[in-house]
Amino acid sequence: MSIDVISIIPEIIITGFGLLVLLLSVFVGKSFDRAIAPLITAGLVIAAAAIFIFNFYNHASVFANSFIVENFSNFFRIFIIIATLILIGLSAGYVKESMYIKRNLGEFYFLILMVTVGTMLMSSSGDLIMLFISLELVSIPTYILAGYEKMNEKSNEAALKYFILGVLASAILAYGFSMVYGATGEINLKEIARIIINRSLLGENYILIIGIIMSLIGFGFKVGAAPFHWWAPDTYEGSPTIVTTLITTIAKLAAFSGLIRFLYIGISNFASSIWIILFIIILSLLSVILGNLMALPQKNFKRLMAYSSIAHAGYMLIGFAAATIDAQWAVFIYLMAYIAMNLGAFAVAMTVERTRKSEAISAFAGIGYTNPFISICMIIFMISMVGLPPFAGFLGKLFVFKAGVESNLTWLVIIGVLTSVISLWYYVNIIRHMYFLKYEGDESLAKIKAPKLSVFIIAILALFTIFMVVIPSIFIMISRNAVTFF
Repeated sequence: MSIDVISIIPEIIITGFGLLVLLLSVFVGKSFDRAIAPLITAGLVIAAAAIFIFNFYNHASVFANSFIVENFSNFFRIFIIIATLILIGLSAGYVKESMYIKRNLGEFYFLILMVTVGTMLMSSSGDLIMLFISLELVSIPTYILAGYEKMNEKSNEAALKYFILGVLASAILAYGFSMVYGATGEINLKEIARIIINRSLLGENYILIIGIIMSLIGFGFKVGAAPFHWWAPDTYEGSPTIVTTLITTIAKLAAFSGLIRFLYIGISNFASSIWIILFIIILSLLSVILGNLMALPQKNFKRLMAYSSIAHAGYMLIGFAAATIDAQWAVFIYLMAYIAMNLGAFAVAMTVERTRKSEAISAFAGIGYTNPFISICMIIFMISMVGLPPFAGFLGKLFVFKAGVESNLTWLVIIGVLTSVISLWYYVNIIRHMYFLKYEGDESLAKIKAPKLSVFIIAILALFTIFMVVIPSIFIMISRNAVTFF
C-alpha cells in the first residue's frame, strides 16, 4: 500500500462508514435506525486506532505535498474524533424527539461524518486548494444541517442566513487565496512561506497583504469573530440544538486549525507585518467587547452561547495577535478547554430542552434542587467559561493572556480581563435561575429526565474541565508537541 493512501486511511474509514450508513438507511429502512449510532461509533474508534497505528510515528507529506501528516494534524484529528464521538452520544437521546431528524436519520449522521472528515482534512492541509476544499466540506453539510427541521421557520431562516453569508465569506476567502497565489506564484504553504521570507514580500507587496487580510476575513466568518459574526446568533438559535453544538465545536475547530495552518505555515513571519497584526487585533478587540456586551440581555440560551462563542473567538485571537510559538500552543490549550465546556453546557441544555420543551434560560429554573448532579456540572462549565480557577477555562485564558503580555499586547490583555468580568454576569445568571428561581411551569416537568448516556457524558466533561487544571503538565506537553511552524 502506498504511503499516500496510508496517510489518509482514517479519513477513508470515516467516509466509508458514512457511505455505508447512508446506503443501509435507504435499502434496509427504519429497522436500521437503531444500529446507526453504534455503527458510526465503531467507525470513529477504528479511525482513531488507524491514526495511532499508521500516522502517529510516520510523518509524511503526500499527494504532491497537499496533505501533511505530523504532530499538529494528529493532535487535531484525534481531538476531532473524540469531539464527534461525544456529539454522537449526545445525539442518541436528542434525535428521538425531533420528527424531522428521526425521519432522515441516515442522512443526518452522514452529514455529521462529512463535517468530521472535512475538519480532519483541514488540519492536514498543505496547500491553499486543500485548505479551501476542506473548509467547504465542513461548511456545506452544516448549511444543510442548520435547516434540517425544514417545517420549522426558525430553522429555515438559520440555514438561509448561514448559507448566504457563508457563501459570501467563502468567495472572499477564495479571492484572498488567489491574491496570495498571484503575489507568490505558489499554492503550497511552505513554498509560499519560503518565497515571502526570501523576497521580503510582507514589507513591500501590498497585493499579498490585501490577499492575506481578505483571507483573514473569510476565516473570521468561519470562527465567528466580530464584525463577521452576523450569522451566529440567528443560526445558533434557529438550528436544532444538536446542530448548534456541532457548529460551535467541530466546525469551529476546523476554522481555527485552518487559520493556524495558513498563518503559521503559509505566512510564517506574519508577525513582521503591522497590517496583519493590526487586523487580527481589531478582530479580537471587537469580538471580546461586542460578544460579551451583546450576551448580557439575551433570554434564549442558544443565542447567549452564540455571543459567548464570539467572545471566546476574540480571546483566542489574542494568541494569534501575539504571533509566537508559545502563543500557538496556548491557543491549543484554550481550544481543548473551550470544546469541553461547550459540549458540557449544551449537553445539559439538551436534557433541559428535552423535558421542558424550551430553549429559554428561564427553563433552567429550579433544576438545582430537582437535578443536583447536572446542575453542579453546569456550574463547573459556566465558571470555566468565565475563566476562573480551578477549571479549564482559567488555564486557557492564563496562557493566551501570558502570550499576549509577552508580545507587548498588555493593553489588549487588560481589555480581555475586563470583558471576562462582564461575562460573569450572564454565566452566573444561568446559575441564578437553577438555584434561586422556581420553575413556574407544569409540575410534572419540574424534574429533568436525563438519559443515562447524557449524564455520563456530562460527568466526564465536567471531570475533564477540572482535570485540565489539576494536572496541567499533561495538556501543556501535548499542546507543545503539536505545535507547527515553517
